[in-house]
Amino acid sequence: MDEEEVVATEAAAEVEGRRARNRRERERAYLDAAMAIAGREGVGALTMQRLAEATDAAVGTVYTYFPSKGALVAELQRESIERITRSYHLTRDRSRAILAEWHEPRAEAVARLMVFGRFWIASAESLPHESRFLHALIGETEQIVPPEEFHRAAPAALALLAEAAGEVVAAGAVDAVRVTDPMDVVIRWAAALTGVLLTANLASLNPRAFDGARLAPILQRDLLAGWGAPPDLIDRAEAHVAELQEKGQLAPVTPS
Repeated sequence: MDEEEVVATEAAAEVEGRRARNRRERERAYLDAAMAIAGREGVGALTMQRLAEATDAAVGTVYTYFPSKGALVAELQRESIERITRSYHLTRDRSRAILAEWHEPRAEAVARLMVFGRFWIASAESLPHESRFLHALIGETEQIVPPEEFHRAAPAALALLAEAAGEVVAAGAVDAVRVTDPMDVVIRWAAALTGVLLTANLASLNPRAFDGARLAPILQRDLLAGWGAPPDLIDRAEAHVAELQEKGQLAPVTPS
């Protein structure tokens, strides 16, 4: 290859790289705008036309990035769940650093379960937009993502639930809880916490009775007791969560 061909190849690569970078930046702008719309007004308010208007783009251009609203929502779900997972890892790591000093396997196992549950609850407040997309997978009666788009968000959701299932397995191994099917337990766990958090939608009827943020920690304790965790270890687990909260957010915000 002579010098002119080398220069031409490098120039073409630079142009292609710039195009790819511009496309990534544009896609990021669409996702951020879509998240803002859905977060403020709900997923129902998010349409391709609305997104185009919010980003000063033609509707046809938006469709070149996302073939349907279902694909767009699925991508938002994936990003939301991955961001929630990163937040959980920060809290999990802080917790494990403290629990490593306990040297009591059963107490540690119950505390790890409590941390996951209380993180799930706290994320609804500190990561509200992201949690709304996560909860939609479990709590929405209307299917907002068509089956052909499940592949976008499902792996991220299953990975997060698998982490919780791992904690259930570990707790069972040291006889801290007594369950038969860890993933079955986790699905009921996530669905139960999500459901009680959604009772806040009825707070105008009775603010205390439908205070999801108040009810969810009570439910978390009930679940652990139902799985066979000793009351004294549940108390210690709650004290551990309180210690984590004193030193920082239980569900810290992470970058997109």
